[in-house]
Amino acid sequence: MLDKPAVVTLLSQRFANDKHTSLSQLPLPHTMSGAKAAASIIAASIKNNEKIAIVGDYDCDGVCSSAILDEFFCDIGYENYKVKIPNRFKDGYGLNESIVSELDVQLIITVDNGITAFEAANECKKRGIKLVITDHHMPLDELPRADALVDPQCKDNEFAFKEICGAQVAWYLVAALKDELGLVDYELGKFTDLLALAIIADMMELKDMNRVLVRAGLRQINSFARPCFSAIARLSGKESFAFKESFTFKESFTFDDISFLITPLINSAGRMDDATV
Repeated sequence: MLDKPAVVTLLSQRFANDKHTSLSQLPLPHTMSGAKAAASIIAASIKNNEKIAIVGDYDCDGVCSSAILDEFFCDIGYENYKVKIPNRFKDGYGLNESIVSELDVQLIITVDNGITAFEAANECKKRGIKLVITDHHMPLDELPRADALVDPQCKDNEFAFKEICGAQVAWYLVAALKDELGLVDYELGKFTDLLALAIIADMMELKDMNRVLVRAGLRQINSFARPCFSAIARLSGKESFAFKESFTFKESFTFDDISFLITPLINSAGRMDDATV
């Protein structure tokens, strides 16, 4: 059996090679290849009041990715946009030609999908729709014909830590948009709760910047600043599912709560019906 000092030593060795150990050390937005180009396209669409669609995914990472961009547009007061999370049963996974044809927009932004959406990208070109792809999945040798593409797994992307989830890529896009739009006081840290959910749900390796963001995200979740966490805490307290008049409030969430309580709740929406609702 390992005693406590031995465990501390073992864990210290595990994280000894981490390059980013605090929020202040996280890579800057301009180091994510394609983020600046994507932000420039989106900023121009915002300034021209063009119709924009955010196309996400029905799993926890995709929902969190969509929520980050959705909240950003709400925060800056931009209203000419919609969020499309494909229906697992009707649409299938990710952006496709059918979804492109139903979206009456000038710009499509994918989050947590799109890196292999070749037919959809061609359909966008045919219809004169600008396409910004943000994803974290492995690309093929060929890439879709997008106007901008942001994926740390691409060969030409020299981002310092590649094993990140779709929500983190979306967050970096928002960071690049903050710079592009000159939003000096915009608070990016408020999204760490959603990032923690997505990182854990997608089972990303808890090292380097992932570990930093999950640690910060758990603090943010347990501040209950976002109403959904208060609701889940109330309904997951002791005896709460007996639907009695008095509920026991869950005082804090742990890593395991995210894995075995919150993530399944979010994933279940897309598996039972439509993750959008």
